[in-house]
Amino acid sequence: MPPQNPIQCNQTGCILYNSYGVWDDRKTCHVATTVYPTTEEELRLAVANANKNKLKVKVVSKFSHTIPKLACPTARNENAVLISTERYNSSIVVDVANLAVTVDAGVGLRPLIDRVEEEGLSLVAATYWEGVSIGGAVSTGAHGSSWWGKGGAIHDHVIGVRLIVPGNASEGFARVLDLKGDDPLLNAARVSLGVLGLISKVTLSLERGFKRSITLNFTNDNGIEDEFMEHAKRYEFADIQWYPSTYAAVYRYDDRVPLNTSGDGVFDFIGFRPILAVIPETVRASEKAAEATKNINAKCIMATSSIAYRKLIANGLKNSEVFTGYPVIGHQGKCKPQVLVSTHPIQTETAYAYGIQESKACSSTNPQQYSQQQPSPISYVT
Repeated sequence: MPPQNPIQCNQTGCILYNSYGVWDDRKTCHVATTVYPTTEEELRLAVANANKNKLKVKVVSKFSHTIPKLACPTARNENAVLISTERYNSSIVVDVANLAVTVDAGVGLRPLIDRVEEEGLSLVAATYWEGVSIGGAVSTGAHGSSWWGKGGAIHDHVIGVRLIVPGNASEGFARVLDLKGDDPLLNAARVSLGVLGLISKVTLSLERGFKRSITLNFTNDNGIEDEFMEHAKRYEFADIQWYPSTYAAVYRYDDRVPLNTSGDGVFDFIGFRPILAVIPETVRASEKAAEATKNINAKCIMATSSIAYRKLIANGLKNSEVFTGYPVIGHQGKCKPQVLVSTHPIQTETAYAYGIQESKACSSTNPQQYSQQQPSPISYVT
């Protein structure tokens, strides 16, 4: 079951939430009104109306998957409007001959992947969570994990954007820019954070369909600062999950293999499975209790247990219905997290996971060793 609509309106106005259920400043985002365009012309008219009436505008997608408050137009709800792309999500046009696909900005990542794979093609880059819109993913620089080819971010594979920008009165107060190829504005539109205009349609490059072979190596983090670059060069979809509080790391050996390779594996990532709210709330309560009593061992036991469980179930990888062993081989579209959670692991303030606190608490058992670790561009989980 998907999350609730992030925009809740009544007679007095609207409130914008995010998929986590709490903004980073812990303050509510109030907006006067919200519009739901269904066509590009309706999008243009929404921008034109805002421009004509000097309204502040922000665009949000179906699930508002953002931690920073970028989607909130202003601290006050006067003279502000949200434009939601939730209902602008009907068009996915696959150009098999030219290995490209053009989609409405509100189309979700999973419907796009599924449609592309129906044509025997693959979208090379994708985010770790599928509950994002293409317009939102492109404009915010959302990414997966790869240094190969064009890169691991979705915007690296954008070859065209239709952008709605404010115009003068003679242009109807809004106009559509069709950016393609070597247009110097295309790079600016790729990761624009919404400041240049409203993305209407996105064209992405595709590749012939392929499978991936994945093996996870749960090990210690010795030498991680020296190994991560070679790891990224060796494997196309390389990934490292670093758990500094327990001096552990999970290296993902992840490469593409031919489409005729045997295997129908899937990636049912444990972190994005539907869960009852009581579970993260209970975990967070245990963390708070350990923090209140300064029980470092309790916190470290919790962290170690979490890693052990992930290792037992291969972090959600399945050879078919269950995990039977490495490597897990499956279609590109199935080797990305395939779930849409109704409760995010850190959805509520009660259940919020304060990773930095955990890291400091566990590392204090050996602060000298921890302080010697060098920073590196690796995602980490405490």
